[in-house]
Amino acid sequence: MVPARALGLFLCVQLCGGSGELRLVDGGGRCAGRVEVKHEGEWGSVCSYDFDWDHRGAGVVCRQLGCGAVARASPYAPFGQGKGRIWLQPFVCRGSEATLQDCPHYGWGKHFCDHDRDVGVTCTEALELRLAAGRGPCEGRVEVKLRGQWGTVADDAWDMEDAEVVCQQMGCGSAAGAYHSSYRSSRFGRADGPLSFAVVDCNGNEKALWNCNILGWGPYESPHNYDTAVVCQGFSRLAGGDGACSGRLEVRQGRAWATVCHGHVDLKAAQVVCRELGCGTAVAVPAAGHFGAATGPLWDGAFECNGSEPLLASCARRPTHGQACAGPAAIVCSPYTGFRLADGGSGCAGRVEVEAQGTWGALCASAWDLRDAHVLCRHLGCGPAASLPPGGHFGTGTATGPLRRDALSCSGSERHPGECPVALLGEPACPPGHAAAVNCSGAAEPLRLLDGESRCDGRLEVATSPGAWARVAAGPGDDRAASVACRQLGCGVSEKVYAVPAASSGPAELQELRCAGSEELLAQCNASGPAAAPGHSPPEAAIACSGSRRLRLAGGPGRCAGRVEVYSEGTWGTVCQDAWDLPDADVVCRQLGCGRALEAPGSERFGPGVGTLWPGAGGCSGTEAALWACPAPARRGCRQGGGAGAVCSGLLRLAGGSSSCSGRLEVLREGTWGRVCANDTSPATAAVVCRQLGCGSGGRLAAVPAQGSVPTWLGWVRCQEGAPSLWRCPSAPWHLQSCGPEGVAHIACDEDTEDTSGATSTAGASSSSSVAPLTAVSGSVPVPTVLCVLLGTLLGLALAALAVQAHRARLQRRDPVKATDVGAEAVYEELDYSLMPEYQEVPSHTGSLSEGSGMKLQDDNWDGDKEESNPREAPALPAQPVHGPPDGYDDAAAVPEEPPASHSGDAPAQPCGEMGYDDVDMGTLGTAP
Repeated sequence: MVPARALGLFLCVQLCGGSGELRLVDGGGRCAGRVEVKHEGEWGSVCSYDFDWDHRGAGVVCRQLGCGAVARASPYAPFGQGKGRIWLQPFVCRGSEATLQDCPHYGWGKHFCDHDRDVGVTCTEALELRLAAGRGPCEGRVEVKLRGQWGTVADDAWDMEDAEVVCQQMGCGSAAGAYHSSYRSSRFGRADGPLSFAVVDCNGNEKALWNCNILGWGPYESPHNYDTAVVCQGFSRLAGGDGACSGRLEVRQGRAWATVCHGHVDLKAAQVVCRELGCGTAVAVPAAGHFGAATGPLWDGAFECNGSEPLLASCARRPTHGQACAGPAAIVCSPYTGFRLADGGSGCAGRVEVEAQGTWGALCASAWDLRDAHVLCRHLGCGPAASLPPGGHFGTGTATGPLRRDALSCSGSERHPGECPVALLGEPACPPGHAAAVNCSGAAEPLRLLDGESRCDGRLEVATSPGAWARVAAGPGDDRAASVACRQLGCGVSEKVYAVPAASSGPAELQELRCAGSEELLAQCNASGPAAAPGHSPPEAAIACSGSRRLRLAGGPGRCAGRVEVYSEGTWGTVCQDAWDLPDADVVCRQLGCGRALEAPGSERFGPGVGTLWPGAGGCSGTEAALWACPAPARRGCRQGGGAGAVCSGLLRLAGGSSSCSGRLEVLREGTWGRVCANDTSPATAAVVCRQLGCGSGGRLAAVPAQGSVPTWLGWVRCQEGAPSLWRCPSAPWHLQSCGPEGVAHIACDEDTEDTSGATSTAGASSSSSVAPLTAVSGSVPVPTVLCVLLGTLLGLALAALAVQAHRARLQRRDPVKATDVGAEAVYEELDYSLMPEYQEVPSHTGSLSEGSGMKLQDDNWDGDKEESNPREAPALPAQPVHGPPDGYDDAAAVPEEPPASHSGDAPAQPCGEMGYDDVDMGTLGTAP
């Protein structure tokens, strides 16, 4: 018979109700804290037992408060004990209830638990994640905002799976490196303040860091000996260009790179990308396929940015509705955010000054030439350059510091000087006062070509008044007008005139331009007025001048190997392979700044390609300055089709190592490979070289003896963190060097690392502590494995003893004397059990981490929860190593992306070969006030 009291409670569970309000208190905000409900005008707490209170009940609370999903639920007063009534003891919540009081409970004010079981909830809206002290939002020390204050995440077994969750949550793509402070304390600095999380174990696919298994929820007062840090690959990158600051746009899709289509990003999105990559400002969004075809999947979506977002991942996205992909989107960034002419009396004459990272400085005149000046003058709206006065003609100005020795290499057809290649490596120091100067013509060009590959091809527009432009309608006299336009723009001769569809919006149209072809200026041609028919949009005139020709290698592993493609007459086309040979490929490699040709393969290597065949190749001597300067071979047609390729040596390599990602650093100078002295070469140089070679995001620099007869070209290479390429790094001038006893630079890139350990490990670090670090190093044997071996040995001995006893029993039945002799032959090995390591379990704790201002946790305390159903092992943290790597050398390598051995466990017993949480010293942590 059911007792009357139990029956009454059952009826109350089914019938009792209320309309109490709900709040979370003492958690630093409205979305975290102790759960309290208001009933009959009085606030009271909610208590429960661990088997009754889980993410389902806590999820009801978070949803009811509009605080997102539940991040953590605990019944052990994690936010302190309440002082008044206990109103509810819910149990067996389904998670779908609209309010907490809709969960089954024993009735208002009826409960079987005390305030030490007051439940607490942390909702996702109460938590924030950031990376601090890095160069940008995608690298730095991992910090979590908990209870209204930022704190670090401590874990001496922090690995790539943990870092992957952080990077994906931050919108920064996949993880490139996982570190904790004992390895990278000098890079991201030492934190102060509380510790938010301790001992985190992720499997790599969680949506947020707080969805991982977290042993310690703070905040704690603790030494920052194991603060974690990550370096992410980033959500976006530019591939196929000259360095990391120009190329086709690719974004992270899971753990793969996907190409964004042209038309799905605009200049505002490009500005976000350039800023995210640390590449300055966006100067161009070229036509589709400017940097070659896509090499992977396509990104299904478009980005709409306002230009102020910190990451491209933060921009709004819109569907493409099945729109065909015209080709990969291309972006060109520039480290220069501004150009000006100073002290020349007008904006079109003066000393050349550039702005980079918010600082203006004068440009050295040593490498300044007329083509650079033409591009700058046109960019400033001052027409072409008229003259180049000697260096220092307009003074040195008030800019502090030495003159910038950046060497621009403009072709003259760029629309913006930021599109020109820039080199700093090997440039000599600028003589004092030798600032670049220019006198521009001062007259802005009254015509322009838009939407092409350069300023020498595209849709024709003419100026009708200062700042006002008009489009030109296609007509029968376009060939003659094109000749005048190309000549006036300094773009050579007209190669092709064609019609393009009218732009959807823009200035008024001109009916027609009528030129004789001999005019010096397009303004001397006859022009009709605007089109009379409203709403009528005839095709527009477009021109391709000879100065628009471009060259690239497509379909290969990088910009210096692939199928040769030529941009001519407004379109990209492949090269016939009938007469293609190594001298032709040599011209291509030199023209692209890719060194010498190693191979001249046919279409079987990089594919036949698409587009119009370029006929003028196959007869080069190898000394021509450009492919189109080669004499065209006399032939009819192209029997083998397009697809001629080139594999270039490049200008940079690692030689003499175990692979192409490890060895002595060598650069190509005047056709000869030479090494780089190790003297005062910065450690950041290794990471720059490795990224440029496609060998990972980091590396280690070392000095090795200079052996053999290979010359040494450079010394004192001083790359800074994040430099886009080696050519942007300052160094001693180019000349034969004597490296001295320090030897030459040797680099080992992360991608060449053979360490497959799941945890980050130091190289050469030692400790004077009597407690050895438990972080697994490649080749070490885990303690549980040793235990398994010892237990197996004991089991074998026991079985042997049983076998001897059984054999003795049989012999005793047959011959007692012989049995005694056999027993005497048995040998037993005595084991010293005192040498076996002991495991210490963390006992349950019945208090709250919030109780007692500044209270230190005892050695048997870790989390404020009484996780009695899930005991965890936690021996002492290893002492921080006293001896670190040499000053100035950063030898922590990114951990390979391989599944590590789990560093979590749900039970005290560990299976053979696996380790539990054995790396946290409870005695070093305390509760923050």
